[in-house]
Amino acid sequence: MRTFSLTQEIVCGRKVVDKPNANRRVFRASSIAAALVVFAAMSSAAQSADIIWVEEHWQLTIGAPDPESSSPQVSMVMSPLSTLDGDFFVFTLNHHSYPDFHPGGMQIQHWNSEGVTSHVGDKEGCLNHSSEVITWVQRLSVANGVVTYEILSGQSETWGDFGGTGQLHSSFASSLTNLNQYDPGLSVSESGVNYAGNRVSSLILTRLRWATAQGDVQELQAPIDVDTDLDP
Repeated sequence: MRTFSLTQEIVCGRKVVDKPNANRRVFRASSIAAALVVFAAMSSAAQSADIIWVEEHWQLTIGAPDPESSSPQVSMVMSPLSTLDGDFFVFTLNHHSYPDFHPGGMQIQHWNSEGVTSHVGDKEGCLNHSSEVITWVQRLSVANGVVTYEILSGQSETWGDFGGTGQLHSSFASSLTNLNQYDPGLSVSESGVNYAGNRVSSLILTRLRWATAQGDVQELQAPIDVDTDLDP
């Protein structure tokens, strides 16, 4: 297995009270730029080989959650393509958002032009531990005309172990034969804390792993901090 290192440092953003939107745009642009460096490394490493699975390793650090308001709430996006015009997936933490809002727990959603399908995880309850660290893996794979998205190796103080048991899993028939159009920049730009960002210390894409049809597994250490509102 090859391991790469991303030398570009991403400094955790600070909340600017009088200009929060400007700060968020600048910080998110830095995160996307770092993701593009990652994508370039992936493309160079894979060369002309077919990528058949990709794993995003994420770490969410909570500041002070509020179980009464089911906050904070996080939504993660991942697509086999570099656009959201086709099929893509959403993973929600500490809430369900489809078809109706439900506090706590987690859900995955498959979106396309025909609508949305969703699956609820087997762990419920709202985040309730200060300084809690939650880690999980988002995995996309393609095989025999089927694209599969699943959550693996999840760990948290509130929910314990999660993922890998079939509930947080979705797939669809596809003409794709590889995941070479996958773009981590899309995941970084579309994912984030959609409610109560002031209750999150960090949301970090810690590394990427991918494999080619030839069996070559590669890894990129890529600490990219997605925009949050709480000063560290």
